[in-house]
Amino acid sequence: MKINYSKIRQWILIVILCIVIIIPLYLNNVPAAFLLGSILAGIIFSLKNDNLSVPKPIFNLSQGILGCLTAEAITSNVLTDLISYWPLALIITVSTIVISMILGIFLVRFSSLSGTTAIWGIMPGGASVMVGICGDYGADPRLVALIQYCRVIFVVIMLAVFSHFFVTEFNTNIEPQTKYITAPSLNLLYTLAIAILGVSLTRLIKLPSGRVFIPMIIGASLQINGVMELETPEWLLMICFCSIGLSVGLRFNLAVIKLAIRTLPAILLTIFIMLIFCYLQASLLSAYLGIDYLTCFLATSPGGLETSVIIALDTHSNLAIILPLQILRLFSVLIFGPIIANYISRKLQP
Repeated sequence: MKINYSKIRQWILIVILCIVIIIPLYLNNVPAAFLLGSILAGIIFSLKNDNLSVPKPIFNLSQGILGCLTAEAITSNVLTDLISYWPLALIITVSTIVISMILGIFLVRFSSLSGTTAIWGIMPGGASVMVGICGDYGADPRLVALIQYCRVIFVVIMLAVFSHFFVTEFNTNIEPQTKYITAPSLNLLYTLAIAILGVSLTRLIKLPSGRVFIPMIIGASLQINGVMELETPEWLLMICFCSIGLSVGLRFNLAVIKLAIRTLPAILLTIFIMLIFCYLQASLLSAYLGIDYLTCFLATSPGGLETSVIIALDTHSNLAIILPLQILRLFSVLIFGPIIANYISRKLQP
């Protein structure tokens, strides 16, 4: 087997670049430093090297580990909490779909994007999910990826800034136990086994964000019933977050940017409008529930499930509020997204 020394050299360079960017962020206590730093490193590197991407098995396993990490924070009263404020949750979900439809129409009117590409690009919920399925509905996956991951980057930066100012000592409702260096244990092996099993099951069970959801469901069920205790050491999370961050950053190569250069101003405008809208939603949720603003913004954030969970765990925000709203919105978008995309394409396209 021929060894590709050029690719090995590229990976060494990008790892060094990640370290150089992440260390200052981490030392200055920037939340989600490993995610944000690896995204920035991926973008910088991909502008001159468009042939590098995170191997799919590593990315898939990273999502599975993220699902296990999320499961650590899930308690039996998550669904009960959602029921207690379901009218507001429904209003937030419906209003998000409505504003997405309006912004999709705007993109179609003031850019060269098709209706399906505009809708799947602007819909919040989960960037990897939207990019993965949009092609089945006639959208251009490259442009959908550009819109989705541009928004992810803005959201991560915005959330990192917000969490730096809004995180408080009271915001410790749920805190998974992580350690930098731990001796190998059965719990760690069980956690890795659940992540691998969950990712493998996605080949049989076609579930949106299944690589996160299925390990999360399995792990939470076993932990809540006292069968086992999940364990996610810090070194494993660093690898997981960097893998997910690089997979986002490396998508921003020059070919994709040139493809959408004329529509980029309209795309950026819709992203900012969506962010402002979610900011208002978070203010309403915070006032209604009387909880900290950061938790509410993570619950309504358009950056997607993975991004919200990573920053929530890093800042010890309340996942009992964040998870139900993010999951409800994701499934609502997947149900109504195709209907809205087809409607806009039929009504607005010449």
